[in-house]
Amino acid sequence: MNVLWSVLAGIGTALLFLLKGVGILLVLVLVLGLLLMFCPFCADVQWAEGIFQVKAGALGITFPVFRYPAPEKPEKKKKEKKKKAAGAQKPKKEAPPRQKAKLTLQIVCTILKGAGKLTRAIIGSLRFTRIDVVLGVRGEDPAEAARSYGRLNAWLYPTLGFLDRFLYLDFEQLRLLPDFGSAEPTVKDHVSFRVTARAYAIVFTLLRVLYAFWREKVLDVFI
Repeated sequence: MNVLWSVLAGIGTALLFLLKGVGILLVLVLVLGLLLMFCPFCADVQWAEGIFQVKAGALGITFPVFRYPAPEKPEKKKKEKKKKAAGAQKPKKEAPPRQKAKLTLQIVCTILKGAGKLTRAIIGSLRFTRIDVVLGVRGEDPAEAARSYGRLNAWLYPTLGFLDRFLYLDFEQLRLLPDFGSAEPTVKDHVSFRVTARAYAIVFTLLRVLYAFWREKVLDVFI
């Protein structure tokens, strides 16, 4: 009897230790998820000398993720062709198609409301900082360059004023320089900025939208 109780006590101790380990792991995952949600993600976008590149990361630390045109890579070795599987596969029985829910006016309104909420959350969480723009305005002759310079200014600043109502824009430099009739461009075009966003607002809004879709049976239309 004492041996049985000892075995049961040992099993109970092992299970308790295992549950503690699982609980600690879940807490760590939860904390890590919260940190990722509140951690500011960022992306540095740059276009200069005909090269467009994007660096992405978090906490102000970014790493290259995209570049166009891509740097030249050494020729890859040719892959061997895959061998055909031996034997013919048995035909599978086709399952009867599942009837999807009908698209109604209420479902369409729910989709539009959810899309609007998610769009506002995404736009509201974005921050455009370190905006550095230097562009040369050119033309076939000095007169054409001057006209292009005037048209661009007349279009650019009202557009920026409109965007500033919805987006956070922080400029370090915005210069439009006329480049009159030179054989070689004297102004080096340069555009760069940083985009930052915190995921928690987007995630919370997405969960609310998905709950509304589930409650109104919107997902049944697409699944």
